[in-house]
Amino acid sequence: MTTIRQRIDTTHRDAIHDAQLNMYGSRLATCGSDRVVKIFEVRPNGQSFPIADLTGHSGPVWKVSWAHPKFGGLLASASYDKKVIIWQEVSGRWQKSYEWEAHEASTTCVAFAPQQFGLILASASADGDIGILRFDAATSNWCPSKIMKTHEQGVNAVSWAPATPDNKKRLVSSGNDKCVKIWVFDEKSKEWNCEKTLHGHTDFVRDVAWCPVANNGLHSIVSCGTDGNLVLYRSKNLDTDEWQSKLLEKSNGELYHVSWSPCGTFLSVSGDDNTISIWRESLQGQWIKVPRENKERDDSNRHAEYH
Repeated sequence: MTTIRQRIDTTHRDAIHDAQLNMYGSRLATCGSDRVVKIFEVRPNGQSFPIADLTGHSGPVWKVSWAHPKFGGLLASASYDKKVIIWQEVSGRWQKSYEWEAHEASTTCVAFAPQQFGLILASASADGDIGILRFDAATSNWCPSKIMKTHEQGVNAVSWAPATPDNKKRLVSSGNDKCVKIWVFDEKSKEWNCEKTLHGHTDFVRDVAWCPVANNGLHSIVSCGTDGNLVLYRSKNLDTDEWQSKLLEKSNGELYHVSWSPCGTFLSVSGDDNTISIWRESLQGQWIKVPRENKERDDSNRHAEYH
């Protein structure tokens, strides 16, 4: 049974679009239509305190992503203003470290790669391209590149695959073309190639997430969309290019966001009904919803909740 551990009055003046905890659960970043990124300190006793309000976007901010702590305090944000901004904590103060405005439409998502790959950030855009920003430690510069025309009607989300023994870089994307696509980086040609196109939706695929842990060598990807479908894709061997798909749920409304727990044992899903459902895998390998203790809806859009 799930319960709300804490509610935080973020003081956002408009809808919140994303809320992300860092790896240690000690910092919370939120962003919203008020064009502001906010950072809070979260303490073990449940108390939380505002740390910074980051202003640099001129449009709604859709997504935030924390870099691995080994790279210091780094946070990326994606906005309707087409920008990707990387924020850095320096001597306890947050400041803009890098700004990239190469997308031709709204930047819909950002995601830092697993730390084993180095400091790399992927961005998705409504222009159909995926941006890749790689930090070159030798020059202390960000090196940008693009995967062009990945989804014809725009990209909604990107998510990195966990590091594998062969150290191949992979990521998954979803778009308005009803498709989920897996991309793999070729170290020889230095190009990103589409390795697999996964099908399971009849409308826009709003979000996709690659499980951060390959439990027993089993890779899992989950996607959700406007069609209300919640789809799970699994592969035991990425090199064989074989993926099995399963429809976990057909919702009556649209589904917007999916997210894995750090260990890959739980899955959260949210949609247009203003609720979050938590899923877990049973011992029999079936994914089931965890009952909610309190099913009452909270109509407020100024609070961030975490479990």
